Amino acid sequence: MVDQTKSSATFAASASRRASRLLSIGLTASLAPLLACSGSNTKEIAPLEYMCETSSARAPSVDGSACGAGDPNLDGMEPKFPTDVCMTLSATRFASDSSPPNEDKQDTDAIQQALVTCHGRAVKLVANGNNNAFIASHLTVDGTTLWIDAGVTLYASRNPDLYQKTGSCGVMGVNDSGACTDFITIQGTSPAIMGDGVIDGQGGEPLIGHDYSWWQLSYALRETDGSLGNPTLINSASKTTGAVLYRITLHNSPKFHVKLTSTLPPGVTCDRRGQGFTVWGVTVLTPSKWMNSQGLVLTPGFARNTDGIDPGTTSIATCGLMACNTVSTGDDHIAIKGGHWVSDVTIAHNHFGTGHGMSIGSETYGSYADPITKEVHRGVENVDIYDLTIDADSRPVGAEAQAADFNGIRVKSDESRGGVVRNITYRDVCMRDMTNAILISTAYNPLFAGSYYPQFGAMEFHDIHHVSCLGLRQPVMTVNGFNSVLRAGPITLDNVYVDNTGPQSASAQFANVILGPGEVNFGDSLVSLSQRPLPAGGGQGLTVTDNRDPANPGTPKHCVFPTLPAPHPPAGWTW
Repeated sequence: MVDQTKSSATFAASASRRASRLLSIGLTASLAPLLACSGSNTKEIAPLEYMCETSSARAPSVDGSACGAGDPNLDGMEPKFPTDVCMTLSATRFASDSSPPNEDKQDTDAIQQALVTCHGRAVKLVANGNNNAFIASHLTVDGTTLWIDAGVTLYASRNPDLYQKTGSCGVMGVNDSGACTDFITIQGTSPAIMGDGVIDGQGGEPLIGHDYSWWQLSYALRETDGSLGNPTLINSASKTTGAVLYRITLHNSPKFHVKLTSTLPPGVTCDRRGQGFTVWGVTVLTPSKWMNSQGLVLTPGFARNTDGIDPGTTSIATCGLMACNTVSTGDDHIAIKGGHWVSDVTIAHNHFGTGHGMSIGSETYGSYADPITKEVHRGVENVDIYDLTIDADSRPVGAEAQAADFNGIRVKSDESRGGVVRNITYRDVCMRDMTNAILISTAYNPLFAGSYYPQFGAMEFHDIHHVSCLGLRQPVMTVNGFNSVLRAGPITLDNVYVDNTGPQSASAQFANVILGPGEVNFGDSLVSLSQRPLPAGGGQGLTVTDNRDPANPGTPKHCVFPTLPAPHPPAGWTW
């Protein structure tokens, strides 16, 4: 199956390259008569250029070197497998992609007892001959390491009765976000889930006793923006410290894949990120196959609310490191949730495929009072994001794909959940074929009302390049503060290029924007917007400081996109 995935992904990339070459040739040819007829005083019409350079290297390393090598921020930070394995459990059943594992007998009790017995040490799940699967319903990893070996899959049970909290878990049409317990809860000091195996939430497979899946339950509420309480695959409890996820692969969560929280001990300051939590070398691929066992086609859009990694959803999250991960899913790749204060997070050397973007929000209203200093912290602050690729061209998303399926960098909130976002830095980011290349929005859901107003402060964007391959949509850049008092910014744009922009590609209001010193190829549009009065005479509420240096404009960041994991095609299919 690995070879099939690789060949499928490689074929998709080569097909995109072929299509882009044809588009480029066609567009250049169609423009040729116009160029030939243009007068000497007419500015030449530049042909659109399509950039489809995909590396043959597998993610997360583009050049074959160890991920993070040479990065002083990550020196010595990669987790290690434990040398002390307290207990080894051998698989007793076989499972494949073609059908869900049999649930006549579960492994929940055996795994949980081992985790309790081996507190502070490691429990390892291993294959046994052809037997390669475990099935469980709810597990708690408390200060212990759960090690899932290569070739082994831990499946989440499809029986909703085993996750019941309110009586609504698994019930169609009920808007109840707290209906179900989680599949795995991590808690305590230094809990870890690691290994080269797989955890599969079976979100697209029919539930026991029903003819619908977790995803169908959620999708049924899509039109009303309802929130169903499907199980989270991995959720960390409040006051968890030093959690680690390492090299594990996550498939098909019923809802969010990972919710993270972290609290440092009283009096301890964050001197190096990773003290609170570390997520390193994790792969999220959802859906992991094209069809479920009923023959239903699975798409990322169908896998609603399947965020990849979300710090701050359950409680505060501080001093975190997310490095060398690969995420393709049906919702946000990473969403920093500020409903509980989130601070001091590094997100480095990651690769994203299908999904809703590198997001902050939509909740940003959280606050936290330090129990010793009494200092009050708010929202989301001190986040460094660098060496990131976001590739919407990586795999098919289905005919029902919406604009949100092609977000790049996104900061989102509204007056029902707004608060502080500040000291956010993006560096060395490559994006391909986005609808929203950069989206800073204080009206995430304009239908929601309240008095939690978004307060978006300093954000910096350095060496950002959005490229086009298929170029089916013109990318958009949006920078919107809340009002003339709560203006966004300063927003610094330095050496930021978005290919194939047009006169309507940039939108901004109620913001303070600084351009330069490197070129911003849509900067003139922002300057023009700042000078345009509204009918009421109030202007756009936009201030632009143009510090671009014409003598040293810089060059667009060179972008190479790694071949990403892709869903397994049905047996015998070629494409």
